[in-house]
Amino acid sequence: MATYKTIYKCRECGATSYQQVIDRAPSGALKPTGQYRCTGCRNIFATIRAWWEPRRAPDFQPSSFPG
Repeated sequence: MATYKTIYKCRECGATSYQQVIDRAPSGALKPTGQYRCTGCRNIFATIRAWWEPRRAPDFQPSSFPG
């Protein structure tokens, strides 16, 4: 059986799948919210890109203390 690797995985836990977040509208209908929930850690992300894209490292700020 073939095994596959993917770069698309949760940046927090490494899970390789997500689900759309569904919520009840005021009318009572169930509708997608436009957010995504990781199936591993259950964190909610605003976009699919936010789910898989690594966090940016903070820009280096040189110390202003005298040396």
